Amino acid sequence: MVSLHLIKCKFCCSLPSLGQLPSLQNLSIVEFDGVVRVGPEFYGSGSSSIRPFKALKVLRFELMLKWEEWFTLGAENEGEAFPLLQELYIHDCPKLTRRLPIHLPSLAKLEITECPLLVSSLPMFPAICQLNLTCCNGVLLKELPTRIQVLKVGGFDALDSQVNTMMGPRNTSLQELEVSDCSSFVSLSKGDLASTLKSLIIRNCGILELPMYPIFSSLKKLYLFDIDGSLKSVPLDLFPKLCDIYIFGCRNLESLTVSEEHRLDLMTLQIQIINCPCFVSFPKGGLCAPNLTLLWVWNCGSLRSLPDNMHIFLSSLEDLQIVDCAKVESFPEGGLPSNLKSVSIVDCDNLVARRMEWGLQKLPFLKSLFICGEKGDAKSFPEVGLLPTNLTSLQIMNFPNMKFLDKKGVQHLASLKELRIDNCCMLKYMPEEGLPASVSVLLINNCPFLKKQLHKKKGKEWLKIAHVHLIMIDDELIE
Repeated sequence: MVSLHLIKCKFCCSLPSLGQLPSLQNLSIVEFDGVVRVGPEFYGSGSSSIRPFKALKVLRFELMLKWEEWFTLGAENEGEAFPLLQELYIHDCPKLTRRLPIHLPSLAKLEITECPLLVSSLPMFPAICQLNLTCCNGVLLKELPTRIQVLKVGGFDALDSQVNTMMGPRNTSLQELEVSDCSSFVSLSKGDLASTLKSLIIRNCGILELPMYPIFSSLKKLYLFDIDGSLKSVPLDLFPKLCDIYIFGCRNLESLTVSEEHRLDLMTLQIQIINCPCFVSFPKGGLCAPNLTLLWVWNCGSLRSLPDNMHIFLSSLEDLQIVDCAKVESFPEGGLPSNLKSVSIVDCDNLVARRMEWGLQKLPFLKSLFICGEKGDAKSFPEVGLLPTNLTSLQIMNFPNMKFLDKKGVQHLASLKELRIDNCCMLKYMPEEGLPASVSVLLINNCPFLKKQLHKKKGKEWLKIAHVHLIMIDDELIE
């Protein structure tokens, strides 16, 4: 037997001698409500000459609600058990108090979550490189292994000093750090921060303080989630090698900044700013990120403008999404970057109202366009000259007064393959001369007048789309 999972044996008060299974590599023990002590019987010591758990690589204890003590074989014999164990998971064991096994020479990954009474210091496992401590006793943080590469900690009341200790000069191998659910002050501006750190995730921490000088010399990923405290700006020049920026739900964030003395080309490839209602601005004068390929800004109601000089400084931008940014009225002077392949403008009524100023005809590589939200009284769409000939995918949503698709706006779309129309409740007519012959997929949702005509599969409107291979109306395939 190589893999064994024991689940919900609620009336079992002791574990069988699983240590005597010589080929067992993966073991899970879940919801043994009657087990208070994992004792010698678990190893089978004294009953056999087989070395306990000699092949086990992954061990998992979960939801052991009454488990208090993990008996070990003692210092003189402990090296006999778990010689190959690589991963140990202990989740939701609220009464576990006593120490963990000390001698686990092959252990590389340790996860302990929801074990608030476990008060012993962590053993110094020589091979460990991944550690996750969540909602546990703070004692576990006092002496962390020095070779950790991936460290996740969360649910601790006081974490300020520990964060800097984790990232201090002793942890020369630290590459990924995640800190979550810490309501107290979290500062990354004190002490020596790990020069090896490549990924930093801060999640649901009340207050976050960033340093004011560039010390994250190797950081490539910065993720900030649900920080409601004093974080008002993120100085991008602190992160000279940053590739991926994801900021979500930081309610007081106002800007991304770059100081004048450090204005250099950023290495950033992706920027996503989502649900930040106070976010107002990008760096003054523009965002110098020639490698940036993706820029998403969602639900930022205070934002008035996209980065200045986009057409110059964002020359590699391929994917642009602006969603629910009501105060954005136009694109910056100079227009959009010419390398764009996908553009989505959703619930930005003021911006959509000025769509003829977008200059989409100047985008030779644009393949996908999604336009949503138009409060005006436009009876037809798209206007002549709005769409570029190279489009392959077009999605139109929430044009409440549109009655027909304008033949002059779509007849030149010789590359169009997919057309989707959603929530256009007054739409009755397809283009007078039909859809382009290239269209092979047509998706229509919540367009009741058009649906009524097309469901009959006859008449003038049906003939306009009869050549389309795949037609779906309100998620129903029309055959």
